[in-house]
Amino acid sequence: MLKPRFFILLIMSILLAGCASQPGGPSADAPLDEVDLDADGIRSPEEEMIFSLLRQANNSPSPEAEYFALQAARSYIGIGRERDAYELLTTLNTRQLELQLATEILLLRAQYLVDNQRHEEAIIILTIDRFDALPQLPVPLQKELRFLRAQSYEGLNDPAAAIRQRVLIDPVLGNSEKQANHEQIWQDLLILPVDELRRLAAEEIIYAFQGWYELGVVGKAYQYNLDRQLVELNNWQQRWARHPAAEELPLTLQLVERMASERPDQIALLLPLNTNAGIIVRDAFMSAYLNVLSFGGQVPEIRFYDTSTTSDIVALHAQARRDGAGMIIGPLLRQNVAAIQQVRNLGVPTLALNNIEGMQPASNLLYQFALSPESEARQLAEKAWDDGHRYAAILSPFNPADDTFQRKRDSFVQRWTELGGQVVTQEFFTNNYTESIENLLDLNASEYRRDEISDLINANVQFSQRRRQDVDFIFLIAGPLAARQIKPSLGYLYAGDLPVYASQDIYSGLERPLEDVDLNGIIFGESPWLLSQEDELKAAAQSLFPQNNAQNLRLQAFGIDAFRLYPRLQQLESGAANAFIGATGILSLDPDNRITRQLNWAQMNNGFARPLNPISQVSTTDN
Repeated sequence: MLKPRFFILLIMSILLAGCASQPGGPSADAPLDEVDLDADGIRSPEEEMIFSLLRQANNSPSPEAEYFALQAARSYIGIGRERDAYELLTTLNTRQLELQLATEILLLRAQYLVDNQRHEEAIIILTIDRFDALPQLPVPLQKELRFLRAQSYEGLNDPAAAIRQRVLIDPVLGNSEKQANHEQIWQDLLILPVDELRRLAAEEIIYAFQGWYELGVVGKAYQYNLDRQLVELNNWQQRWARHPAAEELPLTLQLVERMASERPDQIALLLPLNTNAGIIVRDAFMSAYLNVLSFGGQVPEIRFYDTSTTSDIVALHAQARRDGAGMIIGPLLRQNVAAIQQVRNLGVPTLALNNIEGMQPASNLLYQFALSPESEARQLAEKAWDDGHRYAAILSPFNPADDTFQRKRDSFVQRWTELGGQVVTQEFFTNNYTESIENLLDLNASEYRRDEISDLINANVQFSQRRRQDVDFIFLIAGPLAARQIKPSLGYLYAGDLPVYASQDIYSGLERPLEDVDLNGIIFGESPWLLSQEDELKAAAQSLFPQNNAQNLRLQAFGIDAFRLYPRLQQLESGAANAFIGATGILSLDPDNRITRQLNWAQMNNGFARPLNPISQVSTTDN
């Protein structure tokens, strides 16, 4: 059944849009029965078509009315008015419609919700009882329904449910669709922990599902040991020769044999060994090296070059090449990376362990991998935006001697503005946190208003201090000691309801719940190495080279990823792998040969850093 008043309002919206520039256009406040729906106005041909379809819908019985409304919604989408299309579709009651028409309406609604990250609402629509009859639908609608379900489950961080939807629809896909579907199944598999993949493989009885789960174990459990992964992949191919994935392996796995055969025999490691960072990266690199060796894997010869002993990094790089290096990892210091960026003939692939933003390397053999403060800040801006925030207050330390905090603040502001957000207020703090927070929240303004009123009426006025109401979250840059005082102060100063997104500097890297309970609720991005025990190397690395603070642990993860990346650069560069799951984050390669790093999100809870969106099990329906 239809709701005619909604159609009249939607027709008004077209008239108002078309007549907005005309002084005599209809008024939004005019009574509906006074609006001349046939009034002349300036409308595009597309709007004229929508006008006609809505009029037909309003004057037709069901199901013709719903059909015309659906066509109008599609026309809205065609001119970029997706919100209007969605609002129109919500006026339609699909319960009494035949299955195909109802499905087309519901899928269009769900698509809007998925596109706008409203996955919980989308999955409610996509799993209604009527879709138990999914096999009765035309194949294109079956595909669209299952793909939308998969995208919603992926948005809800339920990769297992997404995998089931993609595997179920796989038999009816064409070759190009199948390859894209297999790649997404593969990405979903890699999100699942190895133990979960093994459990699913052991419990599963359906051939297609079980084969994928076992392939996921090959990809995830052995991703850091190329030789073992190649052996396990060959074993899988023999056991699962008739499996759909065997016909079209994920591109990542197609390259495994080639990567194994083309690895360099010798790697030069260029590090400043008179610095704490250089020593930690070297030790972590070697812990990953020894781990592969302990499992019988093939490893290259490693030669060390101490960059602190020379002022000519280009000459040292050339020396490493003459010594037989097939690949060079380093340098680490920014000034040395800047010098290497200007060398046209690097001769061998070089993975620099830092990044100079805004500079284009002279050689396409240079790759750059960094723990970039700019990238961290940009990701925080995107996270806050995706969470629905639009108005930021920024609180950061005043420290002219250290530009790291400044770089984070500037990068956050730049990205936040690009997204369309507003930075409402910024404040710097030194040691007087209370004064800085009061200024940030504009608390003194309410006191001034109280004083003005008191003077006006010549009497005392009862007063409750209030913070400013034009911000919806705080971006905090601070170390652990400062953050432990600032976060409780926000509650005391009437801002306890404001979400706080922070730089990873707030986290000490150690489990200190009695101290860190004051950080409860803060959201931040962090390397998986600091948030999870899943990486099998972590215990061994900490045993060989123990680290006791967050910065050192991040450097340890960085050195481990430097080793793990060396055979995978070709895989990333070819596009065969969208990403590589590392100790520092999900790693991918951008067009400028920079390794980009997607952090994991965490939130302080009862004094512990907890993954913000742990893998869920929303549904594993086979419908």
